[in-house]
Amino acid sequence: MLVERIMTSPVKTLSPEHTIEDALNMMSTYSFRHIPIVDGNGGLQGIVSDRDVKLTLPSVLSDDDPDFTLKVPISRIMRKRVTYCHPLDFVEEIALDFYHYSIGAIPVLRNEQVVGIITQKDMLNTYLELTGITEPGSIIEVEIEDRTGVIYDIGKVFKDLNIKIISISVYGNKEKKGYKTIVLRVQAMNPQKAIDTLKAKGFSVLEPSEMGQ
Repeated sequence: MLVERIMTSPVKTLSPEHTIEDALNMMSTYSFRHIPIVDGNGGLQGIVSDRDVKLTLPSVLSDDDPDFTLKVPISRIMRKRVTYCHPLDFVEEIALDFYHYSIGAIPVLRNEQVVGIITQKDMLNTYLELTGITEPGSIIEVEIEDRTGVIYDIGKVFKDLNIKIISISVYGNKEKKGYKTIVLRVQAMNPQKAIDTLKAKGFSVLEPSEMGQ
């Protein structure tokens, strides 16, 4: 899946000359938590989050800085080292940036101009979409040997039963070398017939008490 499919665009931005008050007002008005800071050509200069503002206000309003007001330029608190991506990058790849760097949002640049933004909420919504969790159905976990054709074999079971597979996720098995766990979300409120058929064909279906272990 490409970044351009899930990014928010156009994106609200501010310039370095805008004030902390401007940032607070924008966050309040539009109910978002991150604002890219751009120059006159739309080039990325930094980023400000609601957390940056909250962490900064108590310290700069202390007796050490009596002249501070909300009229201070946003450049004073913006983060200048920003992780960014391109609209044609893969969502799966930038997910690693969210994971490794514990960031809340990533600006999207095309031709060195900010054209969008992706947030943790966007990533969560994408995950929910990919797993099909928003659709009614049931989850079945199957422990499989990591071999060619196993997905086809499992899919054939559900095709023969006329049960639609909404999504398939594959995870490594830390306890058994050469094995994986397949998580199926299927369009069936009672998947017992599918479970019984899988077991009859030699598949190891995890019971509810074992799922997620």
